[in-house]
Amino acid sequence: MKVNDANLLASGFSSIDIQKIKNNTENYGGSVDDTIQDLANRFVIAIFVVAGCLVVFVLLVLFGSAESLFAGSVGLLCGIAVAIFIQPPVLAYKSWRYRRINRS
Repeated sequence: MKVNDANLLASGFSSIDIQKIKNNTENYGGSVDDTIQDLANRFVIAIFVVAGCLVVFVLLVLFGSAESLFAGSVGLLCGIAVAIFIQPPVLAYKSWRYRRINRS
């Protein structure tokens, strides 16, 4: 399925979001379809990183000392922040949702 503006608008993207995606494709090459796919993949990766950090946090709560719990919590919080803000979270979520609904 070819990605076009009407499909993106119908699936929840705003015109500003579409313009950001088009600016990215003009600056770095590729197509809008490739950019949507890359953003969707980034969202999935961010979810796995956050889930992994939460699992490690639970293990720290169960088996760690107070010092390691505090230090680990700060480190994991920084890791989650980097995973979320290294990519545009809202745009990545919308791309993931669009790809999930409109499988090619």
